[in-house]
Amino acid sequence: MAQPISHALVLPDKDFLVWLRATDLYTKKFERVAVVRAPTGNDLNRFRDVSAVQSPGVWVRDDALAHIRRIYPMVVRVDVIRANSPADLAAILQQRIDRNDRYGESWNDGHLHDRFTLEWPSDARPARITRPFDNQPPGGRKHEGVDIYAPEGTTVRAAAPGVVATVVRQPTALGYGQYVQIASAISGENYLVTYGLLRDITVNIGQTVSAGDVLGRSSQDQIKIVVQQPGKGLSGYPLPDVVDPTMMFYWQGLRLKTTASSLRIRERAGTIYRILGQLKSSERAETLEPHGRTLLKVGVGGQWIKIRSPQGIEGFAAAEYLIADETDGVRAATLTGINLDLLHPLGKPDPARMKGVGWVRFPYNVSMGRGSTDLNAAYNLYAPYIERCQQAGLKVILIFSHQTFGEGAGYVWPQMTTPQWRDLTGKYANIVRQIAARFAGRGLVYQIWNEQDTPKEIANAAVSMPAGDYGYLLGEAVKAIRSADVRATIITGGHIGGPGNGPAYARAALEAADAQPDGVACHSYGRGPVGSKYSPFGAIDDDVEAYGKVIAGAPVWITEWGVLDRPNDPAGDVATYATGFIDRLKRLYSGKVAAAAWYAWADGMHNGYGLVDRNDRPKEPLYSRFLGA
Repeated sequence: MAQPISHALVLPDKDFLVWLRATDLYTKKFERVAVVRAPTGNDLNRFRDVSAVQSPGVWVRDDALAHIRRIYPMVVRVDVIRANSPADLAAILQQRIDRNDRYGESWNDGHLHDRFTLEWPSDARPARITRPFDNQPPGGRKHEGVDIYAPEGTTVRAAAPGVVATVVRQPTALGYGQYVQIASAISGENYLVTYGLLRDITVNIGQTVSAGDVLGRSSQDQIKIVVQQPGKGLSGYPLPDVVDPTMMFYWQGLRLKTTASSLRIRERAGTIYRILGQLKSSERAETLEPHGRTLLKVGVGGQWIKIRSPQGIEGFAAAEYLIADETDGVRAATLTGINLDLLHPLGKPDPARMKGVGWVRFPYNVSMGRGSTDLNAAYNLYAPYIERCQQAGLKVILIFSHQTFGEGAGYVWPQMTTPQWRDLTGKYANIVRQIAARFAGRGLVYQIWNEQDTPKEIANAAVSMPAGDYGYLLGEAVKAIRSADVRATIITGGHIGGPGNGPAYARAALEAADAQPDGVACHSYGRGPVGSKYSPFGAIDDDVEAYGKVIAGAPVWITEWGVLDRPNDPAGDVATYATGFIDRLKRLYSGKVAAAAWYAWADGMHNGYGLVDRNDRPKEPLYSRFLGA
């Protein structure tokens, strides 16, 4: 899957509205295109990809590529669109629409220019560069790369795509311990990236890897990254042709948060300069400096980083009080969650009883088993409780499933055909659009269906469907919800197929969807900390790794997990499993998992192990340890 979209389309300033009209169909076809009126006065460094309309008088010397590479060094892809008039632009964009080709990649005419970048290779958080390039301690050698924070056992990933050229499993005189070298080529340039201080290496010579693929784990408290550019790099280092990798790092979604209760944002770098605003501990700031340079500064006294606050304030903040993560507002929430059911006698607890968790999740049942479409009745049932949860600081996931629309409406689930799913989809999308409109701006997360990949022969509580039919329903639902609430967070239904079948189904569904969700969800029953009797299917790592690759850069949503069909097991045993599960996610996958919602709040809510028993009494020590996890 592609990286999350960060795309600007830069138009000429003169006759801007005419140029803008020429983009109408393109911006409707492709999501999240930021239209920018001329480069002057706009910071294009905020965008990974820039489509630049090269028309006379727009760019310095009428050369969009040279202009962007000189003034906006953080831009990764420059897409030069040579158009002398709005009519020319409309024709070019229509060709891209016809081929479903956002950047015109199917035309080999030299209009696309990508620079070599490195994604962040360490899963450890907070992220930072611990030793810079060219650093030379007294009596030591010049540093040929950078060292990156990665406590022993941290997952290490490929920072760029390529082919594995070298795998060394026995230490050599280089001092890299076990290491891997990957050869990459882009825009006619060749690079060799070395990943040192590894163990448990998982790749072999000749293997093709993608950015984000696991290479192994760290063997010390850091890993070493060395980049060579044959024939063009520097000499005088332990390896030939090395280049400084610092400016190559590009981490889409990188955000900064403060370790203080609040941090002042100043007009310039220094405590003597005017205060423009503050960054609160609950907020995430965008760095306005190259990512590698930012990751060198975070946590270092005497350094300042230029940032943009969520309120749009731009200024400098003391790097000593900043840490780096990919967390945004969703990922910053407390990880733990609880599954509820407002129609169950015990499924609607006082939100105060759940203090300590970040999320609650429950179905939004409109049909009531009889085909009801009474949206007013459903709103009156759910809205007051949603408000109470949000007032208590809980984030809310609403499940839009067959209970929202379809149940009791005449559909026979095991006999559904594609035309019947299409018929249901149109009505379903209309219902969820109206629901989202009522909650617009409330910060809810909408989950589209539930356990849709369940094999038909074992589908009891779940209503399953083929991946293509689900993809169509998902895309239509995403478009409908975003038409009512453009800032809504939308995720897939929870997949049950494990790290193999589940992601394969999800990819097939997303290929069939006209619009993409913000994340992929899974149900991770039978997985958890290694060695637990409640983890018969293996480590939770497998699910996080596999589902995390479906939409690159997006967090995984574990919307159900827990202990099933063992209601009489000791609460202490279950507590050890549950806290071990959460501890592992926090330690190894900070920022990569948005939520992990336990199933369920109470015994008797289907076959889950409750935090409270059938008499609504907390099951200790599980109750207290889970809320405090």
